Amino acid sequence: MILVGDIGGSNTRLALADRDGKRVSLRQRQQYANADADGLTGLIRQHLIAAPAVERACLAVAGPTDGRTVSLTNLDWRIDSDDLGREFGFPVRLVNDFEAVAWGLDAVTPDGLVALQDGIPQAGAPRLALGPGTGLGVALSIDRAGTYRPVPGEGGHIGFAATDGEQAALLRFLQAKHGRGSVERILSGPGISDLFAYCRAASGRPVKRERSPAEVTEAALAGSDPIAAWAMRLFCRILGQTAGDLALVAGARGGVHIAGGIPPRILPLLTDGQFLTGFRAKGRFSEWMTSVPVHVVTDPDIGLKGAALAAG
Repeated sequence: MILVGDIGGSNTRLALADRDGKRVSLRQRQQYANADADGLTGLIRQHLIAAPAVERACLAVAGPTDGRTVSLTNLDWRIDSDDLGREFGFPVRLVNDFEAVAWGLDAVTPDGLVALQDGIPQAGAPRLALGPGTGLGVALSIDRAGTYRPVPGEGGHIGFAATDGEQAALLRFLQAKHGRGSVERILSGPGISDLFAYCRAASGRPVKRERSPAEVTEAALAGSDPIAAWAMRLFCRILGQTAGDLALVAGARGGVHIAGGIPPRILPLLTDGQFLTGFRAKGRFSEWMTSVPVHVVTDPDIGLKGAALAAG
């Protein structure tokens, strides 16, 4: 029995996992709001009440980790696996949250994927996983002797490369607010709020109150607010641009997988053409981009399943 967790900037998800090869079964799944918790130790203690004996744990964490400690990027928590091991009496491993997503790709069934572009999958070629949530996660997977092994990184913090005048103005807006315009400043929940503020300002009607990401996405999906729709068109196009840039870096003919908390909720916006326009617009490599398979991951448990596969 493996305790698995997916610890993000906003929520912590915990479950118990049984593993049979690449098949993972989950039970006792529970999501906790981090804002209501004093820390991870208390959440685990609460989760393990009346649970069967746990042999080990693997926790996917939203930040760079050496496998033993992490200071979360978007939450003021520091997690030490040795401290947790002493507290609960079983070994604990930490992995980056998108490293866990990359592991979890092997456990996702076809009904947990939605194709944006079929492409021509190439066996053994690198795979790319990225996705917006509280931040922007990125991980590569490399085939080693027939088994994909994730290579975690902090690709969400690369600089945003504007491709036209509108995006150049957006970059200046972000630089004025944050000092640096990384792609995570756009492709995240907080980034959606900033996109809405930029579009309101560009329309000559500066925002009077900050809109939450949920408010912006819901208005765009409903077609009830043209500014929200504009902001989300930019979001989808820039997500496509960024995924395409990273696919070029990786040579990701094994597939690009868009995961994270936001993409499944905005699937109708991702399928309306803006994403693929941004993804394919690569000059001399535009035709090459059409050969790369692209899928949205709709399985909400991919991080927990990946943590189970990464547990060793």
